[in-house]
Amino acid sequence: MFATQVSEAANDAVEGFDGLIVGAPTWHTGADSERSGTTWDDWLYQTLPNLSLKGKKVAIFGVGDQVSYSENFCDAAGELYDQFRAAGCEIVGFTSTAGYEHSESKAQVDDGKFCGCMFDEDNEYDKTEERAKAWLEQLKSEGLFA
Repeated sequence: MFATQVSEAANDAVEGFDGLIVGAPTWHTGADSERSGTTWDDWLYQTLPNLSLKGKKVAIFGVGDQVSYSENFCDAAGELYDQFRAAGCEIVGFTSTAGYEHSESKAQVDDGKFCGCMFDEDNEYDKTEERAKAWLEQLKSEGLFA
């Protein structure tokens, strides 16, 4: 496994990985694009479209505040989902929305499913470790770490 900031990731390295785990916070609530307020914003629209990632497995996580930003909870994760899917990636690691108290989220891609694992360190920090461990086991069963 290898971890790096997206701003430091070499394009050939990203293309060479068997799978990716990507995540972002949501800062620009309500925005149609560039929702993370991080280097992801440029990378998703300027770099990703030029990479050869078709068929690559990608797991997504998001970080947000489901109470204060209930209408935009983890929206940037939904943007990651949209852009990696458009690049031909296979998204893995969908999780249930059960147990969350948000009203809307662009990370919710199907009825009752998030496009990955969502974390709320502001309100549910006590659930983070359990959610992360369960998600990693799920990703193993879905072949991300094959």
